[in-house]
Amino acid sequence: MTVFKYFLVFLSISLFSNNLVAKETSYNCKPKSAAAIRSNGIQVFKITGKEKPVQIIIKDGEGTNSGFFMVNKSKYEILDLGTGKAYAFDKNEPWTHIQDIFFLDNNVLSFILSANASITRYTCNEKR
Repeated sequence: MTVFKYFLVFLSISLFSNNLVAKETSYNCKPKSAAAIRSNGIQVFKITGKEKPVQIIIKDGEGTNSGFFMVNKSKYEILDLGTGKAYAFDKNEPWTHIQDIFFLDNNVLSFILSANASITRYTCNEKR
């Protein structure tokens, strides 16, 4: 009977702790448009469809803590500035940020990655 009690306690703790773990969702992202400011003006890059995809992970927030938008080794904290659209910043890379994060009607993730004087719009499908 004692073993059964320990088993029930272990089972309830493990079920409870699974609900506390933040959900991580992986996405495969391709650029849709890109531009940069150069000394001779604004340069718009042609997207061929052969560009290497970017792998990202979105980790939901836990409690009152913000979630994270992870691109390669960079970890951007997701913030909502009250405009209805989320933004993400990495304190270690202040020259880079992610803005205009939202889901399209077909459940495709869309965001803009801004780095220095360039911007790229990405669309992403969830990895399954």
